[in-house]
Amino acid sequence: MRKYSNIFFKSVLVCLAVGTFSCQNFERPEMMLISDDDPALSGPLQRFWAFEGVATDSILGSRGTSSGNVSYVDGVRGRAYKGSTTGQIEYASAGKLATMESFTVAFWMNTTKHTGGAQAVFMLPNTEDFWGNMFMLIEGNDSATDSSMIVKFHFGGNWVEFTGNGTNANGLNRWPNAYGRWKHVAFSYDAATSKFAAYVDGQKLNLAASVTDRVRNNAPLGALKFSNASKFVIGGFQQHIGIRPPADAWMLRYTGMLDQFRIYTQALTDAEVKDLFDTKK
Repeated sequence: MRKYSNIFFKSVLVCLAVGTFSCQNFERPEMMLISDDDPALSGPLQRFWAFEGVATDSILGSRGTSSGNVSYVDGVRGRAYKGSTTGQIEYASAGKLATMESFTVAFWMNTTKHTGGAQAVFMLPNTEDFWGNMFMLIEGNDSATDSSMIVKFHFGGNWVEFTGNGTNANGLNRWPNAYGRWKHVAFSYDAATSKFAAYVDGQKLNLAASVTDRVRNNAPLGALKFSNASKFVIGGFQQHIGIRPPADAWMLRYTGMLDQFRIYTQALTDAEVKDLFDTKK
């Protein structure tokens, strides 16, 4: 038998009990018509934001709270999120992202070069840790002659920093030609193999084994274990939504665009990531 986690039905019963015309419009949480046994709740795609003029996650129906001058503009497919120096979107629950052992984060981004601090594209917070559980940063680039993008990705205490400039044995060079155009970005981690991968425009980056093969105490890392995961934020640091505040001066909100933002609780194959790029999903 299918059950629904939805206070809307309770509200209807109350209205019927007191009479239709005496029902009042009380403040209440958003309505979410999602069955407890809906496949979407147990499938690998756990969050999907198309940003079609709203901040709602299409998988859970979770409506984000926008702050500052967040807006929506033309994107890769339909509309896209446009960040600002004062705004981000906060989601009240991390959901199954809090317990995922593997992941793929995939999205389209388009941003301009900035100087100074680091912009946070997204973050899965950790209420007991300064750095959070998972995030992507774009560092400021103060060079007048170098327009490459400095990217840092963090998950469960693991850092992958694309900060090299020129020949780099680990393949962790800065990303060339990444500003002022739509780029498809994906990061994945597979608990079964303890391997990390990064992709730009559907192509897996050629990273050294010292980067892809994640270890802890000289053994394969295995299943991830995020700690004290709470909420989710797009376009800012956890400090911007009140988790371990205040935000340091170098912590900047993401001012660029995002579209077709997906988070899976499994590592996609190379072909699956390329399909997201090819089909502009």
